[in-house]
Amino acid sequence: MRKGIELDMVVSDALTSVKTFEKVFKVEILEIQSTVKENDTVLVDMEGMHIHFLSKNEEVGFKTPTSTPESMWVNVIVDDIERTKDAAVDAGLELIIPITKESYEGMLYMLLKDRDNYQWMVYEAE
Repeated sequence: MRKGIELDMVVSDALTSVKTFEKVFKVEILEIQSTVKENDTVLVDMEGMHIHFLSKNEEVGFKTPTSTPESMWVNVIVDDIERTKDAAVDAGLELIIPITKESYEGMLYMLLKDRDNYQWMVYEAE
């Protein structure tokens, strides 16, 4: 374990989620562990942030959201939002807010939702 901040997310299947996000974002698998079942915890570096995907396990209280948490999401900054949108939709993510230009900063953004109800706010860096 390293010192710092890490985001933990309970998903339907950790390895499947990582393989989905590898199609959309820059993902480096740092560690795969097996606790209750094979490959049920995967630590990745996704676009510079450490995210620990944990497969759901209701016996120990690891549950995926039953609805979309509307007051929390993950920001991701990418080089090409159009390419990212196409990859995300092809990978099965739902486009909630289409590519839109912010009125106050002029940045392009979109909102995606994954199959486990997590939201991903994607911005294009200039």
